[in-house]
Amino acid sequence: MRNMSAVMMLAALASGCALLDQVMQMNAFARCQFRLVSVERPALAGIRIDGKKSARDFGLRDGLKFAAATAGKTLPLEFALNIEVKNPNQDPAGMNRLEWILLIDGNEITRGQLDRRVDIPGGGTAPMQLDIRVDLRQVLSGQSLDAMLNLAFNVAGEGTHPTRITLKAKPSIMVGEQAVDFPDYITVNTEFGGPAGQK
Repeated sequence: MRNMSAVMMLAALASGCALLDQVMQMNAFARCQFRLVSVERPALAGIRIDGKKSARDFGLRDGLKFAAATAGKTLPLEFALNIEVKNPNQDPAGMNRLEWILLIDGNEITRGQLDRRVDIPGGGTAPMQLDIRVDLRQVLSGQSLDAMLNLAFNVAGEGTHPTRITLKAKPSIMVGEQAVDFPDYITVNTEFGGPAGQK
């Protein structure tokens, strides 16, 4: 009986130490430096737009397909957002889940969740990639098609006017099946598109 009690106490202590370790890693993660590095695989209505500055840059075949797509009721913009996380601390940083909000030029565009463990050793860096999908007709309701296309090409890094992308991120750790969130959002800013913002 005494042996069983000792085992239970040791298990509880180990569990508490593991939880404390996760909390310390999440706090270190929140103190990391975040940089939006690049946009990959930008596609508008399923058509890749990297290397294109406007609809005029499409060939005849893709141009016809693009014109048909932009005439539809939806206009989905998809891209992968690459983020570099640098840990300037000596302690390791990590998180189990990341809730994020994406803003473009100060306006919330979409939000989502990254359900993947990320670990950054002390003094090290690690990449993170978020897959973004947003219907421009829905989020830019009331704006012209030209405004939607300009935003899409600017996000792709080929437009003439810089587009300011802001990412708000909140890391979490898992305690059993329960998520414990960091209390505040981490804000990361950059510009894509235009002479001052091309990556």
